[in-house]
Amino acid sequence: MYFLGICSNFHDPAVALVRDNKIIAFVEEERFNRIKHSEGFFPHRSLEWALKKEGIKITDIDKIGYYANPTMSNMVFQKIPQLAKSPIKIVGALRWKERLKRLPLEGLKHHFKYNGNIDYVEHHLCHAASTFLLSGIKKSNILTIDGNGEIASTTMRYGNGSEMELLYEIKVPHSLGYVYNAITEFLGFERNEGEGKVMGLAPYGDTYYPIFDKFIKLTENGFVIDPRIITSENPIQPVYFTDYVVKKLGEPRLPSEKIEKRHQDIAYSLQERLEQTALHLVEKFNETTGNKNLCLAGGVTLNCKMNGRILESGLIKDIFIQPAAGDAGCALGAALWLAHEEGFKFKKLEHVYFGPEYSNEEVEKALKTANLKYEKISDPSGTAAELLAKGKIVGWFQGRMEAGPRALGNRSILADPRDPEIKDKLNYLVKHREPFRPFCPSLLDKAKKEYLEHAYESPFMILSFKVPEEKRKEIPGVVHVDGSIRPQTVTKEVNPRYYKLISEFEKLTGVPVVLNTSFNDKGQPIVENPGQAVKMFFGTGMDALIIENFLIEK
Repeated sequence: MYFLGICSNFHDPAVALVRDNKIIAFVEEERFNRIKHSEGFFPHRSLEWALKKEGIKITDIDKIGYYANPTMSNMVFQKIPQLAKSPIKIVGALRWKERLKRLPLEGLKHHFKYNGNIDYVEHHLCHAASTFLLSGIKKSNILTIDGNGEIASTTMRYGNGSEMELLYEIKVPHSLGYVYNAITEFLGFERNEGEGKVMGLAPYGDTYYPIFDKFIKLTENGFVIDPRIITSENPIQPVYFTDYVVKKLGEPRLPSEKIEKRHQDIAYSLQERLEQTALHLVEKFNETTGNKNLCLAGGVTLNCKMNGRILESGLIKDIFIQPAAGDAGCALGAALWLAHEEGFKFKKLEHVYFGPEYSNEEVEKALKTANLKYEKISDPSGTAAELLAKGKIVGWFQGRMEAGPRALGNRSILADPRDPEIKDKLNYLVKHREPFRPFCPSLLDKAKKEYLEHAYESPFMILSFKVPEEKRKEIPGVVHVDGSIRPQTVTKEVNPRYYKLISEFEKLTGVPVVLNTSFNDKGQPIVENPGQAVKMFFGTGMDALIIENFLIEK
């Protein structure tokens, strides 16, 4: 049976195609249309590619799942109670409810002439399915945290074999995602894009603002937020900070303004309160179920610092975080849930290389079309390792593209982590982004105990770890100001070509670690095809580009 999951029309549209118990394709629309997050788009290019790859038509799909359930009772009214006091707003809410129901139908009908049925799967159930069903854990707490679903921002489920029982949910506007969005905007960054920047800025601060204890108040049942810190006119994204926030934190930063110590401390306070709240939720969960395994999903769980804090807290035994934890991952969750209902079971997710790939013949054709001078090489991994050991910055394009926001060795820009100046070089010459932002490492899985405190497998770059003091000087290019890193642990079985590259680099340098950042420029999606890779290569300060078995140098 074929199962299709769709996330569309809001931010991060994506599709996932599952055949029985196997993931066939999973890709975000932004990779094709080149619009970061592609807010408002239906993922028709992604779906066209997925169908073509499998050699099927839309009519061959047995079940199609959409990542939201607009028919949930009191959906919008529970979200914003004051709607019930306004007949005009009630009508607007009902119209929105009908529009939400039509969106996937209109997209499928317009692009694929499809007039069949769609299963509407509750948003947080999609998140929960995307992580628990792929975790390889038989019994686990399932915590999902994001801005909002239909009525919930946070859910706690207990997974036991084939069951995922909903234990508790926290409803909007009480949302950790909303608070993080609002303070992200206050600090001069774009919401749904700049949250990672705030996370990276936080370690530069050291003074906690007690007002954040009131912004996010811990309760016996979880947390509540101070409703005065966000606007509430927009029922879909009420996350703009208010004058109350300005009164408590001072004037907001304009994007063009210099980052000051005050901004660093605000970021630090926000991150600290998020982590405190997450630990509080996990403690509550453990007490309720008596289980110490944890599966995480939802946009907030892309916060690797929070995840790392949970891991090192001692509150949990095993942890699994779905790597495309944001809304794009709901496409995967919707497809998995429908397959799960049909009785299919899934193995533990080992990788997310579910996107397009290009043969050597296709790559060479693209290089010839661009009239480039290139060299065909027999050992891309060895060649890349030699270039990195010489201090070169290398674009690395291999195999099937990874899903999710982080490059995992198939669409990556690589560099030598031993260089203490490499962060500044990459931020200025290649990524064209803020100088405070750190870079992450890929390391051989067998070396994780040597380089990571509280070592744990981390194949998806979604956990943060402290680096032992004696190792920080060895790889300064990937160690953040607080002594932490967000690593990808690499195994030969999952990505043999990338594993070989790091192994060859170790032979040359003694260090089983390379710097790995996503193959994209500031504000752009990760590259999808050879032409995009070549364009970025010549528009930035990279020294070499290796696409499959071809080398281009400047």
